[in-house]
Amino acid sequence: MNMRKSAFALLAVISLFVSACDNEIELNAPYKELGVIYGLIDPSEDTLSVRIQKAFLGDGNANQMAQITDSIYYPDILDVKIERIKNGSVISTFPLVRYIGPDKEPGEFPVAPNILYRTNGEEFFIDSDYRIVVKNTQSGHEFSSTTPVVDSMKIVRPTRSPSSLIQFSNPSYPYNVEYVTGKNGKVFTFTLRFWYTEEVAGSGNPADTSYIDWNFPSTTIANPDVIKTIKIPIDGEDFYKFVGQKILANSNVFRHDLGLDFIFMAGAEFLANYVSISQSTTSVLTTTPYYSNVIGGTGIFSSRYVQPIPNKQLDSPSKSLLQTSPYTSDLNFQ
Repeated sequence: MNMRKSAFALLAVISLFVSACDNEIELNAPYKELGVIYGLIDPSEDTLSVRIQKAFLGDGNANQMAQITDSIYYPDILDVKIERIKNGSVISTFPLVRYIGPDKEPGEFPVAPNILYRTNGEEFFIDSDYRIVVKNTQSGHEFSSTTPVVDSMKIVRPTRSPSSLIQFSNPSYPYNVEYVTGKNGKVFTFTLRFWYTEEVAGSGNPADTSYIDWNFPSTTIANPDVIKTIKIPIDGEDFYKFVGQKILANSNVFRHDLGLDFIFMAGAEFLANYVSISQSTTSVLTTTPYYSNVIGGTGIFSSRYVQPIPNKQLDSPSKSLLQTSPYTSDLNFQ
């Protein structure tokens, strides 16, 4: 969280001068409530889950405070709702329910409890904007954010037909991925996921299933309302280079390819801005610019649409190259 990092930096600078100051100096400003929202509407999913927390600043070690549940989570005192807005008017409202999600990965914040807020199967419509409104019923503090909803893309290639195979074996012709953008999509990403099994020779253990992801550069368009056709050429040789770099050679391990998933994702303008700013280059003399679209708080509330084309199979010559190419011949693909 940029705000927490800023607090760390501020405390570090102040600590250089504390020894020369009066012991009664007040380091922290009076408490001001600041809510945090992180959520992405995805019309392709049945349920929307949103993280709602609070920023904190106190006397002591910020890393230690971040591990205290009461430092980052509100008690069950929030009224959370989503408003559907069409042509500038609120036409419907539905609540979000507080629940405990799966444990988080170990990190700066507590693994458990993982407190989230979710919908109850309500549908999101492309023709509307949606505003999340959070109110602290004890303090009266309110914070909110509004986003449009990203429409689906039209995937031209690859098709979903099982008979349509992927060809990476012709060095003269790349395989061209092609799709047409959807309304409200500002940033588009594409990931090629390669599935395979691994079996240790003579172990008697069943084969393990694994995958590696090849993430291609994102594409940002100037106007989310203008539909565009995007083509991504994939050079066959680059595919085998990628596989050879990501999978470790082991003469005792035998592998079989299971196929490919083509995963497309479109993000709304707020998400595009957040990703762009978060990935901006920094140096010792600069800090990452701060971006939020939450009024009365901080965070990001936006929309995305994820469209996978799963279980695409390589054609026979491409399968053979997994065994014979100079990049993958030592991986024991069978």
